[in-house]
Amino acid sequence: MKLFKYEMKKLLFNKNRLILLAVMFILFTLMSLLTSSGTFEMRGSSGYQEYLNLVTEHSGTLNPEQFAESKQISEAARASHEAEYGKAENDLFVAYLFRNPVMKFHYDYANFGERVYEYWNGPEPQDKSDIKGFYPLEEKLETLKNQQDSYEYKYYQKRLATELSQGEPVFANKQFWNNFSAAFDITRVVFLLLMIVAFFIAPVFTREIKDDMNSIILCSLKGRREIVTAKLLSVCSTAAILTAVYFAGNFIGAFIANGNIVGFDAPARCFATFEGTAIDTTVGGIAFFGVLWTTLAAVVFGLVVCLISAYAKNQTSVFGLSIVFILTFSMMGFLPDHIHAMIWPLIDFNFVTLSLCGMIFSGSTMYNFLGMPLSYGIAAFIVCIALSVITVLLTYLAQRKRSVV
Repeated sequence: MKLFKYEMKKLLFNKNRLILLAVMFILFTLMSLLTSSGTFEMRGSSGYQEYLNLVTEHSGTLNPEQFAESKQISEAARASHEAEYGKAENDLFVAYLFRNPVMKFHYDYANFGERVYEYWNGPEPQDKSDIKGFYPLEEKLETLKNQQDSYEYKYYQKRLATELSQGEPVFANKQFWNNFSAAFDITRVVFLLLMIVAFFIAPVFTREIKDDMNSIILCSLKGRREIVTAKLLSVCSTAAILTAVYFAGNFIGAFIANGNIVGFDAPARCFATFEGTAIDTTVGGIAFFGVLWTTLAAVVFGLVVCLISAYAKNQTSVFGLSIVFILTFSMMGFLPDHIHAMIWPLIDFNFVTLSLCGMIFSGSTMYNFLGMPLSYGIAAFIVCIALSVITVLLTYLAQRKRSVV
């Protein structure tokens, strides 16, 4: 316990690091407030109360008459805006909606109606290699009824069962959760959270080398397994605390902007990041799950940084290599399809992709595991555990091979 406390003091619980952590918390909160700036403007508009009344009145399953009315109104508003500003000025149209809450309701309800249509009929055009929509899935299974032992049949059967259990989308007031969902965006998670984790954890092994304490530690009775264990525990704890601070700042910023967390009990698919999720829970539940998953991914990444630190000579090298890995893996999503097909395990399961819970749990991606469809989420969890175990073992091995100078 004393070794663990010492390592935590080195990584996090010292004056400079705590000041930096407080600054980062303020930064996260301010970024969330800036993301929610449209909500502030909408709350100050004269039509905000009418907007709330309309949302409350039409919450639930789709009302076809209201959908037809809202679609006509929103299309007219969009056409008028494009005639004045051009099709490229979408940001101006979004700002216009926040200044006109009633129009925003009609725009949101029209989009909601389109989502309900896609739930039943799939998108247009339909991707023949990945059928979507309740009725297209039924038709696909009908064509495969003589191949019930095939992977394709089992895949689409599982997809259809998921759609049946979830049911069609519902309309709900989810403004707070739309703002909070920005915390799961790739640019924030990768270029803020992971980089901060790398910075804080980088000196976990290199600090002793810099201070010429490494040889003394290696000569001590607790210079091997006990010290490495304390370092690994401190790395996991630091990564988890940094993630908690990251989400706390985003949550508080979104709450200040909205003044409520209305919609937490709506179905999970009302949450912007998880509109296609197969997890049957509420918006609040899926948001909490997303926080837990991101924490797990940050811990795994922290262990990778710890491993780099165990082999590197100084903190700058560790941080630099970590940033190189982050940038490299974050750009792999832009590779052509034929390259993706060749190195898909590296693209689908690197620690950057693993941190994007929306990508993993909001789609229908599955893998053929011995003829059975294995969901992306379960596969990603297995990879996280395996990657953690491998990095821990390699870290122990790295310290074991160090020599006393």
